Amino acid sequence: MPRKCIVKVVLSKEQKGILDELARRLGISESETLRMALMDYAKELSLIRETIHRTAADFMKRKGLEARKF
Repeated sequence: MPRKCIVKVVLSKEQKGILDELARRLGISESETLRMALMDYAKELSLIRETIHRTAADFMKRKGLEARKF
């Protein structure tokens, strides 16, 4: 099993309450809840970036310009 790093996170009381409720509803630990949220967010950012690049490439194609690879 890969080694895991320990990271401290500072949350407001409201954020801690949300984390507690999410962990309770999911039936997993707070740590696992944060790991899942982080990975979901990272996936979402990647999708957004891909969408932006695809839109830019389509725009360049319509204008008859060469699109660069990112």
